[in-house]
Order: sequence, then structure tokens, then C-alpha cells
Amino acid sequence: MRILLLVLLLPTYCLAGVINWIVVDYPPYYILEGDFSGQGRDELVIDLVSANLVGYQFKRHVMPASRAVKAINKDDEVYCMASLYRNDERRKFIRFTDEYSTLGLSPAIAMRKTTAEKLGLDSKSPVSLTRLILNHGLTIGTTLNRSFGKEIDEIIALSPEPQVSARAGRDTLESLTYMLMKGRVDIIVGYPSEHTFLKTTMDKQDSLIQLSVLEAKAVSKGYIGCSKNAQGDETVKAINNVLNNVNQSEQFKAVMLRWLPENMAPTLTPYL
Repeated sequence: MRILLLVLLLPTYCLAGVINWIVVDYPPYYILEGDFSGQGRDELVIDLVSANLVGYQFKRHVMPASRAVKAINKDDEVYCMASLYRNDERRKFIRFTDEYSTLGLSPAIAMRKTTAEKLGLDSKSPVSLTRLILNHGLTIGTTLNRSFGKEIDEIIALSPEPQVSARAGRDTLESLTYMLMKGRVDIIVGYPSEHTFLKTTMDKQDSLIQLSVLEAKAVSKGYIGCSKNAQGDETVKAINNVLNNVNQSEQFKAVMLRWLPENMAPTLTPYL
């Protein structure tokens, strides 16, 4: 009887439950090994959110990126993932936060410095991806079946087929960066943080430059998504309340800027 009474008197947050965070091996958002292990943007966001959630237990599950989003679809457990794009298809089985969990710059391009110098380009000014492909005849490397937003996707889709090199599989952007450094393509598309991380790990000779794209939107927002069940709904409410404070903190700002090149950080800073 005493034990039952003690349980009933426990604070309700002690019974809040478990949040299973989904983690993928995708630098610089998740860095699972090497010198920068644990310093990925999204895993640091998970750390910030978890530290402010009272009464929850946390587990992390490493999954292939190809099935990570679908793994959230649980009836009896709560699985969550940071930095997801919201769309109608995902809303069928995912409950999203109202507050954003990540704020980043839209896609950018990387090219060899020798190419940029020949075209009179520098990192201070955005460039037109359309002009680089159609007017200057540059070849572009991109990830197969990956969306970079409507504007960039349309440019790539309408580019002459011989000038587009699409790659599939794991570590695709790493492979494309290698191709770029070897001169097999002239430009590659990715997100600024991705380019910066790969430059840090691959471009020891400092041969590459990153440029903003005129046709892309300024910023992109990611949200935390959790299993769409009763417990997941309550979890999202709790996370949403935490995010309201987290994404206004200096720690959050530092995380968002962690993998941006110095020349691009001022573009994102006003939005933080």
C-alpha cells in the first residue's frame, strides 16, 4: 500500500517516458567517428533539447539514412529525428514541432579555385548556377534523387545531359568532392555545412572555394518530427516548449554556425 501511494505521489514528469532519437551517419549533421566525433550539427541540437527536457529518458539509434524517416512510424513507442523538412507525405505519420530545430543556408556550390579565378568569381558574391552551366559550359556533379529545393532542382533538370553527373550510394558528396578535386566535374551542389566539413577533411591543399547561389532561397528550416501517436503528441508539445528557448540561445547560434565557412556565416547570422 505504501509503495502504491509513493508511486501515485511521484511527480508526473517521472512517468514521461522514453525518447528514441534516430541518428544517421551523415557528416557534418551527425559525426559518428574521427576527430570531430560528436560535433555534428544535429546531434548537438539533440544534446541541447535533451538537456532541457525534464523527466525523459533518451536512447539513440543509428540507422541508414535510407530508412531513418520511415522508422519514426511507431504505434507504441516514440521515435524522433531532428532537422526534418515538413511536407504533406511525412505529416501522415510524423508529428512535427511548430518551432524550428535547425536553421541553415540553402544549397551552395563548390568549385576549384583555379576555375573561379578564370571566371573572375570570388566568395564574396553569389553566382548564377544557370549561367555557369549554360553560358560557361561547366559540368555539374549532384546526388541522385536528392532535392535541393524547387529552384535548384529545375536548373539541374533543364541542364544539358552531358554536363550533369549524378551519383548514387553512400558518401555521395564525398565521392563528388573527390571528382571535383581531380577535375572530373567543374562544380558540385551541396549545403554549405557539408562543403565545409568535406573541405576540412579532404582538401588539405586548400584548392576549393564555396560560392552562394543566386537562384537559391536565403535559408532553410528543419523541424523535429516524432512518432504520430498519443505519447508522441505529448512529446512534441514538450519539445516545442523547449525549442522556444533553445533556438534563441547563444549555444544554438554557435551550433548553427559551427560548420559554415567564415564568408557565409554573416548571411545566416541575422536569421538566428
